[in-house]
Amino acid sequence: MAKALVKKTSGKQATGKQATGKQATGKQATGKIAPVKEAFSKTALVNLIAEQNDVTRDVAKGVLATIESVMMGSIHPRGVGEFTFPGLLKISLRKVPARKAGTLIRNPSTGEMMPGAAKPASVRVKIRPLSKLKAAALS
Repeated sequence: MAKALVKKTSGKQATGKQATGKQATGKQATGKIAPVKEAFSKTALVNLIAEQNDVTRDVAKGVLATIESVMMGSIHPRGVGEFTFPGLLKISLRKVPARKAGTLIRNPSTGEMMPGAAKPASVRVKIRPLSKLKAAALS
C-alpha cells in the first residue's frame, strides 16, 4: 500500500537517485499534499518514512519509537502533562475532581437540576488540532 504511493509519486519525478530523499520531502513541505486513500499500518508507515528519507527501516522504526516514548512520557502521571507535535496537534491532560453522591448536576435533556451519582477522580486526555492539521482538513 505505501509502496504503491511512493512508486506513483516517484514515477512522476526525474529518474535516478534524484527522485528520492530530500526532493520528495521538499515538495510536501511546500504545501502540496497528496491525498492518501487507505489507512497506513505501522509497517507501511515505517516503510514510507524509510523510502522517502533514504534511511534504513531500523532507523525509521527508531524515529517512531522515540516519538512514541516522548509522547507517553510527557502525558505520564508524573510527566509534564502535555505533548505538542509541532504544527499538527497538542495532547493535554485535564484532572477531573471526584464528585460526591447527591451533588446537583444538570440533566442535559431537560435542563433541570437533579442529584447525581458519586464518581471517582479521573484524568481526561484532550487532543487539539493545530494550524497545519486544520489547514489540511480544509484544503
